Amino acid sequence: MSGRSRLVLVVEDEPGFREPLEYLLRLRAYDVITADTAEKALEVLHTRQPDAAIVDLHLKRGSGRDVVVRMPSRAPVIIFSGMRSASGELERLRPRTRLVEKPASLTWLVDTLEEMLDAGLVDAPPALQNPLS
Repeated sequence: MSGRSRLVLVVEDEPGFREPLEYLLRLRAYDVITADTAEKALEVLHTRQPDAAIVDLHLKRGSGRDVVVRMPSRAPVIIFSGMRSASGELERLRPRTRLVEKPASLTWLVDTLEEMLDAGLVDAPPALQNPLS
């Protein structure tokens, strides 16, 4: 992870998933913004540019799909959802997008996010990108 703290947007309407995920991300030194509706998440995207997002597609109000397609293309997105059919389309359409099906280990989910972020480091010194060079 680079020296600066990274901002992760978590879009999830179920507190039983959102709150433990937020807690785990903060334990790993991420800044976290949460939204429980697509509308709130889109408002965040008007003012902030998250480094990554974890998005549920099936929200009680709105669709997480709108959030996924509006995320900056450089930012990795994990679709954390049980909706496999719609997720597969988004994985093909948007670069740096992965599906993690519910239920899944939150620790594994955050590990996957870290791998995606580390794979996309462009501002790190070359020695950190490839220690064997």
